[in-house]
Amino acid sequence: MQSGDIVIYKDEVGTVVTDYDNRDIMRFLPCNYGTYSTSRLKAITENDVREATHEEKLDLIRREYHWGKVVKIHCVGEYQIVEAIKDDGKIHYHGYINYKDTNTSYSSLDSALVGCIGRKYEGGNGRAAMYFYKMIGIEW
Repeated sequence: MQSGDIVIYKDEVGTVVTDYDNRDIMRFLPCNYGTYSTSRLKAITENDVREATHEEKLDLIRREYHWGKVVKIHCVGEYQIVEAIKDDGKIHYHGYINYKDTNTSYSSLDSALVGCIGRKYEGGNGRAAMYFYKMIGIEW
């Protein structure tokens, strides 16, 4: 069990976080909990939780997504891409890799896939995705 893992604790989906004061203590952060102090969260052990299923992980992403109304979550291998409608009516695509937010939105599903692949292999400051967009003439 590591910080960032999506787990089920007492039939509730949430994320494992590390205690601020004692890095050896793991705590349960329920879905949509908001701002928190780790001292107020339940301390957990491996025996208290189980790993969330694929559908439960998607449920957490869907419920915690606040940058628009989720239309669909596209899953391709280890990539999850949220298709959502912003308040202005425009559709955007937001990338996740292994259920972890990349904190990046894109204008199309194609650009989101390319962006996620580039981020996986090069990190957040990589340039491969941008060059690929230019090569094939798509907007990111």
